[in-house]
Order: sequence, then structure tokens, then C-alpha cells
Amino acid sequence: MRSTAPYELMVALLAGEATPPPTLITRAFGASDAFWRRALALESCGIQLDRALRSSTLADIAPPFLRQLLRDTTAHAVRQALTIPRQLDELADAAHELGAPIMLLKGAARFLDTRMSAARSMADIDVLAAPHDAGRLHGFLCRRLGYEPMRASPEHHLPTLMRAGALPVEVHIQLGPRPTALDARIWRDARPVNGTNVTLPSATSTLLHALEHGALVHWALRYRLRDLLDVAEAWKVDVDRDEVAEYVRTHPQRVALSTMLGGARRFAADISLGRRSAWRTVRRVAHARHFLAAHVGNRAYAESLCIAGGLLAEASPRALLRPAELAVFGVHQARVSPAGL
Repeated sequence: MRSTAPYELMVALLAGEATPPPTLITRAFGASDAFWRRALALESCGIQLDRALRSSTLADIAPPFLRQLLRDTTAHAVRQALTIPRQLDELADAAHELGAPIMLLKGAARFLDTRMSAARSMADIDVLAAPHDAGRLHGFLCRRLGYEPMRASPEHHLPTLMRAGALPVEVHIQLGPRPTALDARIWRDARPVNGTNVTLPSATSTLLHALEHGALVHWALRYRLRDLLDVAEAWKVDVDRDEVAEYVRTHPQRVALSTMLGGARRFAADISLGRRSAWRTVRRVAHARHFLAAHVGNRAYAESLCIAGGLLAEASPRALLRPAELAVFGVHQARVSPAGL
């Protein structure tokens, strides 16, 4: 089916397949610019795909519009990354002045750990602080560093902070919409950045956070390629496999986490945990979303249908709990104690 061919070719390239099927190549490269733009928007993995395509045998035969689109995506990420060092220095200084330990998460932690600034897109800088410190840090960034807060926030972080010429900053009080055991566990073996109040998650915590973030925070687009690639990248030799297995087994959302972990095996063959049938679920959910994205002209309507179609294709009653909860109760914005403001 032509509407899902871009997705299937993305998977093949990102998994490092040397020779994707010729029929798939023909269908995918025959898809329109609009099809590809929607596919990349859904999966949010343009930088990784640009790198994979350039190193493949298909680089010279890919449509010019696709090569240009991917180059532009990578160039945009590089421009964004130029602001990261200064912003991280500011956050470290703020944490020191306030005497408030903070933890960098996701892309910011990866950058500080590896200095790989454009290995993937970074939409924002995520910072975790204890609830009694989060409000003070949030206020400090507004008063002293010129950030402006957005009006609303979800349950797990205070209003996103914006500043011209900088990446948005999100100050988290917990890691996801609902408290989990990881909120405390992630601090237990955090790695300090020498001479600062900044810490980074351990390898095991990074893997567990990638699982929860992809499954619980991104519940509306669960199993998208960007999140699966994050899990695959986080599966390192120093991850405690036994702890991960036990954490997933006892988690209230164990099916979703196990499916994330099993789906990531497509991109990291040494992953030894997760549901063996995971890729069937991941592929079914993705096909539903890409079919709807390709055939519904109105963008806003298509986005809503993609979310609904993906949830239904997951075929899990628990997957429907989050949208049902939001429909009934709405979003409960993050709160900190008055002492923390």
C-alpha cells in the first residue's frame, strides 16, 4: 500500500537493512512529497533517517525532494543545537546559586554525556527537580534569565519556559503524567557532573525513562519510530537487565512497556527483553496512523483521527484509559508547594 510504504522503507533503513525489497523502494520513492512530510511528522525521526539514507545504497536514487527535506531537518537541528551549551551553563549556574540539585533528561543529558548535538532532534531542554525546588528554579529562570512561561502545563512539568533564540525549557516535578516508581529510582544512582549541582541518569534509569516516556508521555502516538530508536540507543552493556525485566513485569502499564522494548529490538538486535510479538503491534498501529494521515486532507482532523486510529489499532482496553480520563477530568496542571515558589 503506497500510503504505508514510506514508513516501511524508513524502518528498513533505520534497521540497517542492506537491500530493502525493490517493490518497497519503488512504492516508497513514488509517494508524494505530502505523503513523506506527514510520515516524517508522525515518526519524528528525520535526522536519523537522513543519516541512514546517506550511508545506504539508496542515497543516489532517492527523490530530490526527500533528500532536500532530510537535509533541511538536519540543518535545523544543528542550528538549534548551537544554543544548548549556553543554556546548560545557565541551568548549572542557577542550580548552584539556588542550592537545588537538578537532573538533565533525554536529549540534554545525551548532549552533556556525548556532545552529540544533532544525533536527533531536540524540541526542548528537560530538567527534573524535586517538587520543593522546581518552583524556585522556574521563578529564577523567569526573573533572572528572561524566560517567559506559557499559560498552561501538563501534570508532570511546570509551564514551559520560552525565550527568543533559545530552546524551550521544561522544569519537571515528575517524569510522567502519573507518579511511578521511576520518579524516586532515577535519583538513586544518578551520575554527578563534576563541580556542579547537575546530575545525569544512570544507564539503567535512562533506559527505563525512554520506555516510560515513549509509552506514557507520548501515549497519543505510542510506538513512533523516534521513541523506539531512543529505547534502542539506551540499551547499553551497563544496563541492569534483571532490574529492567522486574520493573517492566511489575509496572501497571507493563504491556505497553514490554511492547516498546520488544519493538525496539527491530533496531537493536541484542535487546533480550520485551514481547516477542511486539513488532506486529507496532506495525499495526503505525499502518493505521499512516493510512489516515495520507488520506484525510484536513490536517487538524487527520491528527485527531491518527490518534484515535492508533489507539484502536493497539487493541488494548488500557490504551483507551488515558484519553477517556482526559475527556472526563481534563488535564490537572503541575503544582508545587507555596514554599517552592
